[in-house]
Amino acid sequence: MKFYYKIALSVLICMMWGITLAQVPEKPAQSAPVVDLARIINNDSLTTALNAQLDSLSKKTQNQIVVVTVDDMGGLDGKEFATELGKKWGIGGKSLNNGFVMVVKPHNDKGAGEIGFATGYGLEGALPDVFCKRLQTEYMIPHFKDGDYAGGIKAAIDEIVPVVLNDYEQAQALAGNPAERAKKSGGGNGWLFIALAIGAIALLMFLRKRNKPAGIATGQPQPNQLSSKQEEPEATSEEQEQEEVEETIEEEKNDNNGDNKPGASNANQPKPYKYGYGGGDFGGGGASTKF
Repeated sequence: MKFYYKIALSVLICMMWGITLAQVPEKPAQSAPVVDLARIINNDSLTTALNAQLDSLSKKTQNQIVVVTVDDMGGLDGKEFATELGKKWGIGGKSLNNGFVMVVKPHNDKGAGEIGFATGYGLEGALPDVFCKRLQTEYMIPHFKDGDYAGGIKAAIDEIVPVVLNDYEQAQALAGNPAERAKKSGGGNGWLFIALAIGAIALLMFLRKRNKPAGIATGQPQPNQLSSKQEEPEATSEEQEQEEVEETIEEEKNDNNGDNKPGASNANQPKPYKYGYGGGDFGGGGASTKF
């Protein structure tokens, strides 16, 4: 009897959870960083500016930050709701999981106001939970208590964007500097040894190449005294070099002709950027605060 009771309870919980998740809105057809479903921003120029700000950040860093306002969170707390929305909408790239969701529910007849942040795994280093909580309590709620939802959202975005951008630039600088990367990982001496070894090999090859013609001593036959068999290798070498040069010129000519074919130049052009959601695996970080 207890077994069937547990099954029935599990089914009931799943049904209730499914009903709750149904409260998470569907992904809008027109993708944009700011989705004001609760209509609490009420400032078209500010919405346009925030969209441009977040779109520019995404183009540069590939991180996706989305702001969504809703009237109801269906019984979930802010962090849970933001996490489920991030999963349902697929915010952030699949490989980097670099999405961030900010959900704002205003104080209304359905309950207290609440803020929910959910951070993809790829952005947890730049936007840790402590930072998220401080944004909510110190930058957003003071505005929200005065009814200024637009000002609170803008204040948080103005703090988030520089942090994410700085984290990206530091990662790029480190990735582009192998010596610094090795030093940070404790392998600086190894890189120095490799560099010295490569330098020594290059020096030996240079000296060997430089000393090779010295084999023709003063007492050896002059070029006009060499037999036809001795001259043949030099002539063959020159002919090979000439053939290689001609082949290179011909290849470059063919490449240039190929670039002028219809559609060839377009194939090399980067695809036009479109703000979209990449299906990141959300979970873990974030924060939730009521007001």
